[in-house]
Amino acid sequence: MIKEIQCDSRDELFTNVANKCASRLTRGVEKQGRASFVVPGGTTPAPMFERLSKMSLDWHNILVAPSDERWIPVDHQASNQKLVEENLLINQASKARVMPLKNDAETPMAGEAIAEKNISELEQPFDVTLVGMGNDGHFASLFPGTPQIAEALDPETTKKCIGIDATGCPVAGEFTQRISLTLSAILNSKLIIVLITGKEKLQVVQRAKAKLAPFDLPISALFHQNQTPVEVYWAE
Repeated sequence: MIKEIQCDSRDELFTNVANKCASRLTRGVEKQGRASFVVPGGTTPAPMFERLSKMSLDWHNILVAPSDERWIPVDHQASNQKLVEENLLINQASKARVMPLKNDAETPMAGEAIAEKNISELEQPFDVTLVGMGNDGHFASLFPGTPQIAEALDPETTKKCIGIDATGCPVAGEFTQRISLTLSAILNSKLIIVLITGKEKLQVVQRAKAKLAPFDLPISALFHQNQTPVEVYWAE
């Protein structure tokens, strides 16, 4: 259920992913009256978001949610929600709404129930879920080595959102308190798109495809399942 699409340039990559997301969102609105779109943070998807934002979709009926979030104010420069608002919910897409994961709870663990309530507002299965991937094989905020990783990657859990303590994870950066969709929630999608750039990340994908080792390479859990189709888009 894994399809790999190699693009000749990053410009082609972002255009192709934007077109695929637009097609899926349009189909969702046509069939259900509304569509749901789960998106990553980070800087990689920003050019794709800008392209997508200029497309004439029925944005009023599209709900967007981040796949994960740092436990910081949503107006903080490092907030995924802020990134989505500034790069996607502009132009034509300014009519779309974003459902926050971050809430007023003191910790992400205490905020799980509120985050799940917000996520429940989205049409499910999600029409399209877009994720990035780190060089350590993490996606969303499902980092290897965190105390919550086993529960987060349990495909049978009914929990949609989980608080993550990424203290000690080299790629987590300054803000280690996170909230993330679980693997189970992400798999409840009609299509999962993995968007990556660079040779190093392509090598991580190949390793993850070759062997199921979710506690070492969490992304491998996406590649060794038969529930949801996965498309990997890559450019150097």
